[in-house]
Amino acid sequence: MTSGTMTDPSPRHFRFAVLGPLRAWRDGDQLDLGPIRQQALLAALLLRPDLPVSRRELLDGVWGTEPPGSGSKIVPVYVHRLRRCLGTLGEGPHDSVIGRDRGGYRFVSGGTRVDAMRLDEIAAEAATARGSGDLASAVKAYARALGLFQGEPLAGLPGPFAEAERLRLEERRLTLLQEKVECQLRLGRHVEAAGELHALTATHQHSEPLAALLMRALYGSGRQADALAVYAQLRRRLVDDLGVEPGERLRRVHQAVLRADDETLGLAPRREPAATERERARVPRTAPHARRVPDELPADVGEIVGRDEELALLSGGAGATAVTVAAVDGVAGAGKTALAVRAARSMCGGYPDGCLFVALHGHSERRDAVPPERALRRLLRAIGVQDSSDDLDELVAFWRSATAGLRLLLVLDDAAGADQVRPLLPAGAGSRVLVTSRHRLVGLDVDRRVSLGPLAPEAAEALLARIVGGRRAEGERDAVRELARLCDRLPLALRIAGARIQSRPAWTIGHLAHRMADDDRRLEELTAEDRSVEAAFRLSYLRLPAAERHAFRALGRAPAVEIGHRTLAATLGWAAHRAERALENLVDASLVQQPSAHRYLLNGLLALYARRLAAEERHVAGRGGLVAVGSAPGGF
Repeated sequence: MTSGTMTDPSPRHFRFAVLGPLRAWRDGDQLDLGPIRQQALLAALLLRPDLPVSRRELLDGVWGTEPPGSGSKIVPVYVHRLRRCLGTLGEGPHDSVIGRDRGGYRFVSGGTRVDAMRLDEIAAEAATARGSGDLASAVKAYARALGLFQGEPLAGLPGPFAEAERLRLEERRLTLLQEKVECQLRLGRHVEAAGELHALTATHQHSEPLAALLMRALYGSGRQADALAVYAQLRRRLVDDLGVEPGERLRRVHQAVLRADDETLGLAPRREPAATERERARVPRTAPHARRVPDELPADVGEIVGRDEELALLSGGAGATAVTVAAVDGVAGAGKTALAVRAARSMCGGYPDGCLFVALHGHSERRDAVPPERALRRLLRAIGVQDSSDDLDELVAFWRSATAGLRLLLVLDDAAGADQVRPLLPAGAGSRVLVTSRHRLVGLDVDRRVSLGPLAPEAAEALLARIVGGRRAEGERDAVRELARLCDRLPLALRIAGARIQSRPAWTIGHLAHRMADDDRRLEELTAEDRSVEAAFRLSYLRLPAAERHAFRALGRAPAVEIGHRTLAATLGWAAHRAERALENLVDASLVQQPSAHRYLLNGLLALYARRLAAEERHVAGRGGLVAVGSAPGGF
């Protein structure tokens, strides 16, 4: 490297990170380290600070059994490029961070910072604190050490050396975390320890030391049954996958949990610090050894017809290290709740800490939408935690803390919007949330979305036949087909029509189909006691802002079932972008379909409802009235 390549004579300050993707900074500016093999060569020097490494060692460590055609001649080329990229340590042009040494190269550690070296320093601090009995300081030091990891060490770097170092550093991280958890258990921080261990045991499914720690943490948290379940699950995996039984250490922990032997388990009793009466009232309280596993799912509704693909999607595999969220949306009466409950019922065995159900009443005629604060207090009570706070942020913090070590299945039914759902998401790795809403919750980050529309013709006819009876349906196949069409193949409408026929032995299926053939009376026919298709539509309509209600009524006056936003804009005297925004919001509200960009479709029962609202609007306008069309008593 010549002096002409160096323009800044001031000393350099270098920082390197290997506990994640390889990165380097010079005086605070991140550097471009070049091609991936060049980075791997730098890592091979970084992780052997101040030690000479020969060209042969570098070639073998970076390229392994597939060296380049130029052989070890490539090494000086990469070193030269790295020197140009990194610059110098001091004022001299040859004071490079990569020095020459006895036919090889050496990383000069003086004046540089490498996170792996800092890891060694903090780990030594933690070990000293632990050895002196200062467990609280040891936990903090271990946490600082573990915080240096920013993903997989040397992520993406090729070669035998990088692979070996990856394994070594991952093992170091695991060891540090186990030492930290051991200190937490001796301090009585059982719930905190369990929360950290759940994610690890999911990714290290055959690790007996991790399983032993998790069993001790769960037992210390008052979850003896869950601790025993961890042993049973690991033993089954070891036998099935490896053909071996658990080792002696894990068997001893298992026996100690069975005997409730705190001393053998090495657990400190849980102690609560002295607090005022007011402070005690605001802290979540749990009973350490009396735990009821809640199952709040509604009763199953019988066979779900025509939703096999959607059910499979909702019941698909969940991530073991994160919360899986699925959203089910669709028009009123599409069967969202029934589908979510069926999916939850099929999965509840995989959630040992409980299956919870909360009706959020986002579209309810008799109830206001449940605020997040009330829903959180209800959820906390369900898992045995009592809290009297009225502050949303405090309740969210309590909920996340209480669920950090739990694996829950949570169904949030009939959400009004994403802001009602977000505070209710649990924190436990491996938990799953199913959310239903008439509105497409675009503002909620979800892993999978299921939008329900009408059933397929065969499924709709099968549902009708199941309700009215197979023999009766078999005798009127054409009438069943026509009635399913008139019901828009909507599950709620099909169930109401089927129930009416079921309760009228003197009626034929064709008789009800004939009554419903009249567009003006079809919606009235689809009413049975407290169930009504029109009432369900009305609740969705009344939740709309005024502009969207106006646009929906205008669609009821349109001569065609499909319309573009410019046509609607011309009809209402609006700007095109305003009409498009209103129509897009109607799509999100599941009141309008969108067959293609800028085209909007309203047909079937929803079209009949929109025409009825438009007719009411004309009637009110003709009388000179100023009434919110379609509103419930009391106005908007």
